[in-house]
Amino acid sequence: MNFNRRDLLVTGTGIGATLAAAGPVLAREDAPAVSAATGGHAAENIPTPSAERRINIVTLRDLEADAQKILPTYSHAYIVGGAGDEWSMRENEAAINRWVIEPNFLSGHPAADPSTTLFGSRIAAPVITAPMATHALFHTAAEAATVKGTDQAGSIYVSSSTSSLDLETIAAASNGPKWFQIYFPSDRGYARELLQRAKAAGYKVIVITVDATLTSNRERVIRVLGQPTPVLKSGNKPMTPGIDPLRADIQKLDLNWDDVAFCGSETGLPVVVKSIISVRNVVQALERGCAGVWISNHGGRQLDNTAAAMTVLPRVADAVNGRVPIIVDGGFRRGQDVFRALALGASAVALGRPILYGLSLGGAGGVRSVLQHLKTELQMVMQLSGAPSVEHITRETVVPHSLA
Repeated sequence: MNFNRRDLLVTGTGIGATLAAAGPVLAREDAPAVSAATGGHAAENIPTPSAERRINIVTLRDLEADAQKILPTYSHAYIVGGAGDEWSMRENEAAINRWVIEPNFLSGHPAADPSTTLFGSRIAAPVITAPMATHALFHTAAEAATVKGTDQAGSIYVSSSTSSLDLETIAAASNGPKWFQIYFPSDRGYARELLQRAKAAGYKVIVITVDATLTSNRERVIRVLGQPTPVLKSGNKPMTPGIDPLRADIQKLDLNWDDVAFCGSETGLPVVVKSIISVRNVVQALERGCAGVWISNHGGRQLDNTAAAMTVLPRVADAVNGRVPIIVDGGFRRGQDVFRALALGASAVALGRPILYGLSLGGAGGVRSVLQHLKTELQMVMQLSGAPSVEHITRETVVPHSLA
């Protein structure tokens, strides 16, 4: 899942406001200036959360309601909503539950180890932090807290190009492994700058999101546009002379495979194509030498009525046949969910909304708590199902619910 900062900087009201993100990124001049980064919310007088603490978690499903109590209306609408009728957002969770675990009791294994390796980084569990925009909406420390919490949990942080803080500040905030996600801009010179800055800052993998050349009809956000709308500045401002900063965030509408190749040629880093949801695109990515594929419908936030990752994952895994890592996201809330994704061929699950809930509730400590909770649940599921390691979670450990 990837949240796009362009949702926050819009013109007018209604669906046109959301779709205006396809044009110049400008805030309404007549709207109250509200800075989430500084905790100002003109009408609500609700400060942006700033707590730094570990949080007690019974289930990740509790976190949304807890976060709603402390978040401004706009921030809450932005995180919980999907596109259109939100069918794809609901389908993400429904598709997970079409598979049931078939445990191997009496396996004789005394313990389960959920750790794994992804692009050369050893991580505590196959769960990473998905790229999401504008963390200043949810905590005053913004991405600095999220990357610290991710590192403390022993995982990988994927930084969005539409972050509140610049990519260098985020990179310096922790020593853990980091990847850089890019919304490919229409100005190729700015794309080159972002990619080269990411490499220089130590990001190890480039993730290009391909399903968001414009923003869709996210109606929960549209409904609250009459309230003070946060006016947030981009952390990643152009540094190259001649690049218009007002147009730097305009994404390339005619995005194509040459742009994917550009990400690799400019950095020499592995490139993962994110938010593809068809076997056809997966095969094309393999043919063009991509180092990984990220199966996602953007958390149900872009094109509604598209399939869930778990629906297409078995066919994707068959097409990939172990050649490159497969990352999935969308609707994962339980260790059982992660287990089922791994069984169907995923290399790792990326976590989105629960990370931002944890960030809101506890800063870096909240993010760490979320990731560690999911790791603990996964370890429990592995032990109970007879899988001593991630490598033992295979297709034979799940069956379709209809056949169980």
